[in-house]
Amino acid sequence: MALPTPDGALPAGARGRGRRRRLVWTPSQREALRACFERNPYPGIATREELAQAIGIPEPRVQIWFQNERSRQLRQHRRESRPWPGKRGPQEGRRKRTAVTRSQTALLLRAFQQDRFPGIATREELARETGLPESRIQIWFQNRRARHPGQGGGAPAHFQ
Repeated sequence: MALPTPDGALPAGARGRGRRRRLVWTPSQREALRACFERNPYPGIATREELAQAIGIPEPRVQIWFQNERSRQLRQHRRESRPWPGKRGPQEGRRKRTAVTRSQTALLLRAFQQDRFPGIATREELARETGLPESRIQIWFQNRRARHPGQGGGAPAHFQ
């Protein structure tokens, strides 16, 4: 058993694993990582493994580098107060949120309590009554079922 030193610390060999040694990237490794990052900041496992093999670094270290680089880019965007494009390119964003009025919500809630899994005919009827697209009605029901699992009517027969 190793004895503590006068300052109370254990010798290096007695402390267990401790921290991983810091990996120092060569300029060529950094260049390859940055070039890959420019093409795709979210590479899949196959791309990371290929890159790791090409630059001679374990894939988990490459994965961490990408996480850290995305974090650095995000901080830079915040400092410059520009929006972070994230996974999507700047031209392809999310669909605008559909505003649902109280009267539309009331109709949808009544329908939900009668049937948590309405068929296309019911959804199309609700679309006519509410003025919302049928696709949004379908999403509303999916979201409602996910957020309120015990509420409303039972599951359809093929789920029971």
